[in-house]
Amino acid sequence: MARSERVTALAGGLLGVALGIALAYVVLQDRERRLDAAERRAEAVAYGIERLLSYEMRNLERAMLGIAGDADQLFATVPGQAPGLLSRAVAGVVARHGELDSIVLVDPRGRALTDGRGDPDFAAWIGQARRATGSALRFGHMERGPHDEWLLPLALPMRDDRWILARLRSAELQRAVSGLDSGERGVAMLLDHDGRILAQDLDPQRHVGTYMAGYASAELLRSGATLRGETRPDGVPRIVARRAFDGYPLAVAVGLAEREVLAAWRPFAGWALASYAGYWLGLLVLVGTMRRADRTQATLLHELREGTGRLRRAQRLGGTGSWELARDSRTLVWEEQVAEIVGLPADRREIGVDEFLDMVHPEDRARVAGLFSEAREGGDPLGADYRVLRPDGSVRWIASHGAVTAGPDGIPRLTGTVVDITGRMQAQLALADAERQFRLMFERNPLPFWVLDATSKRFVEVNEAAIAHYGYPRGRFLEMSLADIEVPAEAPTAPAVALCDAYGDSQIRTHRKRDGTRIEVCTHSAAIEFQGREALLVLAEDVSRRMAWERTLAYRATHDDHTGLLTLTALAERLDLEPGEGYEIFSVQFPGLDLIRDTLGREASDAIVRAVAERLDWLARRYGLAAHLPPGTFVLAVRGEGGQERALNELCASLAEPVRGGATVHHLEARIGVARHPADGERADKVIGNAALAAHLVERGGTEVARYVPAMSEEVGQRLAMTARLRRAIERHEFRLHFQPIRQLRDSAAVAIECLLRWPQPDGGFVPPLSFIPLCERSGLIVELGRWVLREAAATAARLAAEGRGDIAVAVNVSAGQFDRRDLAGEIERLADEFALRRGALHVELTESVLLERPEQAMDTLRRLQRQGVRVALDDFGTGYSSMSYLNDLPVDTLKLDRMFVARVDVDARSAAICRALIALGHSVGLTIVAEGVEHEGQHRWLRENGCDQAQGFLFDRPRPFEETFAALGAGRGQGRIGDAQGR
Repeated sequence: MARSERVTALAGGLLGVALGIALAYVVLQDRERRLDAAERRAEAVAYGIERLLSYEMRNLERAMLGIAGDADQLFATVPGQAPGLLSRAVAGVVARHGELDSIVLVDPRGRALTDGRGDPDFAAWIGQARRATGSALRFGHMERGPHDEWLLPLALPMRDDRWILARLRSAELQRAVSGLDSGERGVAMLLDHDGRILAQDLDPQRHVGTYMAGYASAELLRSGATLRGETRPDGVPRIVARRAFDGYPLAVAVGLAEREVLAAWRPFAGWALASYAGYWLGLLVLVGTMRRADRTQATLLHELREGTGRLRRAQRLGGTGSWELARDSRTLVWEEQVAEIVGLPADRREIGVDEFLDMVHPEDRARVAGLFSEAREGGDPLGADYRVLRPDGSVRWIASHGAVTAGPDGIPRLTGTVVDITGRMQAQLALADAERQFRLMFERNPLPFWVLDATSKRFVEVNEAAIAHYGYPRGRFLEMSLADIEVPAEAPTAPAVALCDAYGDSQIRTHRKRDGTRIEVCTHSAAIEFQGREALLVLAEDVSRRMAWERTLAYRATHDDHTGLLTLTALAERLDLEPGEGYEIFSVQFPGLDLIRDTLGREASDAIVRAVAERLDWLARRYGLAAHLPPGTFVLAVRGEGGQERALNELCASLAEPVRGGATVHHLEARIGVARHPADGERADKVIGNAALAAHLVERGGTEVARYVPAMSEEVGQRLAMTARLRRAIERHEFRLHFQPIRQLRDSAAVAIECLLRWPQPDGGFVPPLSFIPLCERSGLIVELGRWVLREAAATAARLAAEGRGDIAVAVNVSAGQFDRRDLAGEIERLADEFALRRGALHVELTESVLLERPEQAMDTLRRLQRQGVRVALDDFGTGYSSMSYLNDLPVDTLKLDRMFVARVDVDARSAAICRALIALGHSVGLTIVAEGVEHEGQHRWLRENGCDQAQGFLFDRPRPFEETFAALGAGRGQGRIGDAQGR
């Protein structure tokens, strides 16, 4: 073996060993990295499952705590009704929480105290059940439910050894561990601290409830160790990450199959092994090739010695091929390399000059012929670059260099070389074409384009668009630098950043034009070489309009278009980003704006809203921030300490001033709710919501302020619950009518019976009307309820007529909601036709407030009722504000004296004077006077002596069902008192 071969084999062997070590290291490191990545991925999935289920467990625990609190209160206040009320409340909770199978109240032995099934084994496992850290929630073992589904028992202790027992569906737990990115053979399991599977995504029906020893041990969970090579539950090796729940005796295990984790690594390892084998094969081929080369070297030496002279002459002239032309000859003699360059056979060593010139490109032919003639005849050196058309049609660039020299025979001859420069010329032409295209793109680009010196940032070249856009002449431009047109940058705005994100190293900059105008441009730059020096090619895109539009969009996203104030969402985000030293929220609501818009139009309403917004904005500039929630809610956030009371006083004073809306001036009724951060909420949206809740609960007129207290949330919850109960009661027809006669004072004869609404309860009691009537009016249920009452009253009038007492009318109280939202006169007319009622069979009782809210509409309705023969009574007369001014115009028949005047009429001179005046006033305009709340003989005697016409009260009759009332209609006053005394 030759020395070169030995050196090559030794060096290649050492390099092969080193390469093998390096490849093995890389392959093993890659495997370890993939396993580490799988561990992190499994830990991330386990963490996500733990966070999701911890959140759901906390929500469930809060729901159970709420039920426990309600249960304790109900057992303390109404123990007899508590199970039934709790069952309905629990049914609502279970209906809202689909993850729950049931919630039931049980005693210490697991017997159900509310609707639902208990747990006979409750006493056996509750003492050993694991508890959640920091709470009283107990966790039982998985059990099979009635529908063969797995359930997880959860227990929460209450007072008096009672327990709240909830059963969580395993399907909810199963959803948390299903559909995760753990691969085809990966597994995600939820376990209790004893190692039993609560849910897993591999085969839920098979493995739930299986005991997995070691998967959830406290030591492993504390250490946070990730296991490799685990085969449970199905024998597949996996990388398993376990994580304990924060506060709950649960654990999550996520395993990724090693085979899937290393699926991409195995081809890589195979490729590395194949590459390594290929290296050794190549080394063997190289050594063999070198051995064959040494054998042929001796053969080539002889040929090289024969061509030494020709090779030296060609190397001396520096050409690839040489040629000769005798001064008086017309024949070119050249080497075979020249023949190959021009596309002729290699053995053709001679060609005529004219034939060669015919091969020259027509555009270069005359020039080449002249140069050859000058060189041959004048002795000038020859140097020419020209194109040759080869016989196959291709074009080759050649460079010919030559001079007249004396040959060996002493005859002068033109001798030269030929070099194929096709590649170089093509490169030069391509470069020239690229420069032409760049110049064309640069000059004709409609956007400003310039070239900057990379060091000094001076302008080296600019295009016409830059000259036209910026207004500087080219000469002036080239004397300037970038600093002469660039305005110092301010903090980038969000729209600017977003606008340039798609352009890599693009930036938003502010430039100054020659006339001083500032524009915003998005610059795109690239490093180039220009005229032999480093430079920057910069495209400047004017984005001033787009930036202005982006800012407009950003402003509209955070401000109300109508008032210019912040939206509630933007206000909450700002307060959360800059909490500072705490703040106080004033939520201002204007309930009367809807009426103004309906009566005076939207233009007047909008003018009022803008005027209020200007006042709030003025306060916000002094104290904090202001926001608007259309149509009529405003929010003022007062920051810092010490200025809240002053701000509230100024707010109230500002809202008390009249507001002009169109051609009229209005005194607005404002309801102000106050809440404070962080006492009333950690996040701003919670504080704002609590302030709005406080404002919503303000019920008096004028400008009123209410500070939020936690009891308000409970009150609203109770209202919502009561509203739901009322809706169900209306649907189930739970309401009943009682009746109280109205009697003549002169002879105690009954002239009418008044319908009084009652809501009976399962325990035999009644919900007081004052507890549900106002709620019905606020929720709109009063319309449907009032329709039912009116129909029942018509049916009662028909019964009276059928029983021979058609002379007795039925009086019905009509609410404001029913009066405003329905065609009351048309409805009574339809009922009268349906039940064949006589004229005057129905009486209607209205309050002053119902008539005065919309006087024109009320007047029209009352006239229609009067034409139908319906007598109208003005109820609670004397308690309103405008009774005297409207009394003469309203088409009413009866005035009812409120019980507050009647109560002391026989013992109090002021009450007696008021009643006497009201009786005289009513009689003067021809109205019948009815006294309400007559309860003892002294009141009755005074009213009779002072001319009162009719009365009703406990002295005569108590409200009773129709049958009892009908039986007493013929009874005299003495009998009424006897019945009353017995009733008491």
